[in-house]
Amino acid sequence: MAPQYQAVTLIASPSYPNAIAWSSDNLVAVASGHIVTILNPAALDGPRGVVGLRRSDPFPIGVVNREDLFEPCLVPTCLARDAEPCARSISWSPQGFAPNSGCLLAVCTVDGHVKLYRSPIWEICDEWVQVADLSQLLFSYYKTINFGEDNGSHLTSLKNINTEETEVLGSTCELQDPLSRRDPGQRKRKPPRVDDYIYDGNKDDLDASNDADFSLKPCSKSKKKSSKKTAKHGQEPVSVNGQGSTGNSKASLSSNGGNKSLPLITAKQYACRDACLSSLVVAWSPLVSSSDKISCLLRHWCVLAVGSKSGNVYFWKLYKPEYYTIDAGVVNSDPMLIGVLQAHKSWVSAITWEVSSEGSSTSSLLLATGCSDGSVKIWLANIEGLNRCTNAEEVPFALVAKVTTDLSAPVSAISLAVPAGSQYEINLAIGRVSGSLETWTWNTCSSKIENTNACHAHDQVVKLHISLSWGMDGYCLYSCSQDNSARCWMYNGNHLEEIPVHTNFPESKESTDLSEVSDRCFGITLAPGGQMIAVVRGLDLNVLDQMYQARTQKAVVEFIWIGGQFVGIPLDRSIDVCNPQSSILSSSNFLWWGSNILWSLKKYENVEKGLALWDVVAALQGFKKYAPSFLETLMDMWISALFSGDPQCVSINAPSCSRHDMLPSVSLRKLHLLNIICRKVMLSNHVQLGPDAENGNDSKTEFWNTLLIRSERELRERLVGFTFAAVLKRTAYSFNGTSTENSWFPVGVAQMDSWVSMNDGEVHNQLKYLISRIKDLGNRINSACGYSVEETCPYCSAPVHFESADVAICRERHTLTRCRASMILCSVLQPVWHCVCCGGMVDKLPPQSFFAMQAPPLDANQDEGSLDLSGPAVPLCPFCGVLLQRSTPAFLLSTSPV
Repeated sequence: MAPQYQAVTLIASPSYPNAIAWSSDNLVAVASGHIVTILNPAALDGPRGVVGLRRSDPFPIGVVNREDLFEPCLVPTCLARDAEPCARSISWSPQGFAPNSGCLLAVCTVDGHVKLYRSPIWEICDEWVQVADLSQLLFSYYKTINFGEDNGSHLTSLKNINTEETEVLGSTCELQDPLSRRDPGQRKRKPPRVDDYIYDGNKDDLDASNDADFSLKPCSKSKKKSSKKTAKHGQEPVSVNGQGSTGNSKASLSSNGGNKSLPLITAKQYACRDACLSSLVVAWSPLVSSSDKISCLLRHWCVLAVGSKSGNVYFWKLYKPEYYTIDAGVVNSDPMLIGVLQAHKSWVSAITWEVSSEGSSTSSLLLATGCSDGSVKIWLANIEGLNRCTNAEEVPFALVAKVTTDLSAPVSAISLAVPAGSQYEINLAIGRVSGSLETWTWNTCSSKIENTNACHAHDQVVKLHISLSWGMDGYCLYSCSQDNSARCWMYNGNHLEEIPVHTNFPESKESTDLSEVSDRCFGITLAPGGQMIAVVRGLDLNVLDQMYQARTQKAVVEFIWIGGQFVGIPLDRSIDVCNPQSSILSSSNFLWWGSNILWSLKKYENVEKGLALWDVVAALQGFKKYAPSFLETLMDMWISALFSGDPQCVSINAPSCSRHDMLPSVSLRKLHLLNIICRKVMLSNHVQLGPDAENGNDSKTEFWNTLLIRSERELRERLVGFTFAAVLKRTAYSFNGTSTENSWFPVGVAQMDSWVSMNDGEVHNQLKYLISRIKDLGNRINSACGYSVEETCPYCSAPVHFESADVAICRERHTLTRCRASMILCSVLQPVWHCVCCGGMVDKLPPQSFFAMQAPPLDANQDEGSLDLSGPAVPLCPFCGVLLQRSTPAFLLSTSPV
């Protein structure tokens, strides 16, 4: 049993596999029965978020004759009974798609509905807010084209589906029913909160146009042919609602829209329509970028894939919002149905994505789909082709590989990974309900797929679902199963080698072996930094105290350190571990910890990867408390590799002047990492040192403090230089008659001018050159930026003079906060952005291009003509690079990126 970092109990138990997901902004979502629980791993004892699931009315797809109820394809539908709402599949979007630049959560329920949720940014509550009902949009689309049953329909004609396929769709399957059934009775629930309106699931709101934020406008403008059949004399049509209740047409119609009449359809038509609208699994693609066809601006978007019982996979495209806000408002980012892919002939039970560069500058999206009939397929789509899709006429996915095996057990989990150092190979892991685990390698050049390993990873006493997750760039694979086991596999030499999920950590104490009180695992997920995993287990209620525990503790989520185990990545044997500092950790553990942490920090140097490294920071904080000498050695190695040039020039014993001279050549992302490590690890004063801590650390503290001050000084100069260069470029735009409508508008130029004048003897010479050019603009500067020297106190209207870049004090001694990005006074009437790392406040957001710059803006060879101002303003701290957020009360859930 691996020592856990911490464990937290849940009030409801999961019912389906893959019930846990870790977001890129460091939130953990658990599909625990009738709710989705959202946790902050940095504050497991703190507040939680919740997505309350409610029963949705069945779609009015038609009525069938009473004698048709006994058709084989309708038997499962008629035998089904009302059950309490339950989450079947969950998936986090990439960071940046929520109004506050957070992640959206897609939830697929057991009744086949898919909805999107965001955090309650301005609602001040714990329940997450629904922003879109994709199932309603899909039903409206199918209703517009008459479910593809008209001649000439561009969708796959449902009437061409053969009888064998229909029987598969209507058959019972191991994946159909949840593992734990609940009582049919349920209490009345309040309507969920959605953006700008209250959505009442009891009302027949079947028109997606009533959604305040999202609407779907089908591109096909052809008139729908009337294909409604009238009931023959002597036949009594009935409506089948998917929950098993039947009745006469009058009764059913009264519950589905008053006096609207539904078409009379055959049993086969009903089964096919219901299968198309019954979703099973959801999965977000990685973030991709492409140029907009009209504005030629770079747009960022992703695709949500939804698998259904019909074998179709639906693709919904979402763009990042054009602006971000934490104030009450509506940020439009409409999901758009861009294609329907007939991937399988039975239930789509698993979906996963990956990005493949194929050794060229053109990237492609890989999609792997698993089916309940045991088949697995790999699809390839060109990103530019997906970007051009604006309707559901066709989707540019090509089948490139198909797994052929004698095993027919349904697929429960699949995972793709691009191995580090392998340019043309893709690793595919497949888990089946039989307990078997397979790994395949697909060669992108030869388009051949080969089986590299097949084993029974878990017990086969009962049919099991496996949850899979690749880690460390495909070096290792994590799996868990309902036999209550979680395992790690090292992928080496095209074969799997099991290694124990056991890693010692200095601060780990003896904890309860949760395998003794739990009966099955429901999912496993990896932290963004790769140093921790989270496993959700269902508790065995028979071994709990029936009075105090069994009522409220139905499941448990345990967080386990994995950084201290060898997982196959190259080891850095230069790490000094000659003198072990802990009775718990061996020299090998220190070597593995150091190599894994350095590997993770190296991955964060990529500007496309969001800075959510809480697990790395938490591990380093533990080493500071119990093994400070090892931490100093590790950080000295990291900072030496962080800077270019001679590593000795940046060691702790190096002169300060040499380090200061090297800062201008360091990339912005490396400076952000340096500030995070300095603030949260090396200079954190809340960590108490262990008994082996050394005295006399004043020189080391002074080293890190000086490095932090000079790093922030360098970042501030770059931010000021970027703003000045933006002013000059906007002026050049106006002079040339170029539109500046979509370019970033600088503010606080006058305050930055004052700051440069106050630090005239210390700032970079390039700043002095830029400010001289700005002064030459004269009155033209007012059209290029916000230039206002005079500032007044919002409390007493007294004038405020610029004396500091961080705070201001008026004549009446009111202390005011200045924006960390623009130096202007922060608003006291509107909410402002807050950085959880440095504690700074940001009122005016910097543009995305500032964080993506390759060359420093103070470089003498850098021309402002090459400056990109077309990107949107993003809520990232200019001094830490982490996601900014709104300051919330202590009783509400918040994120902890570091």
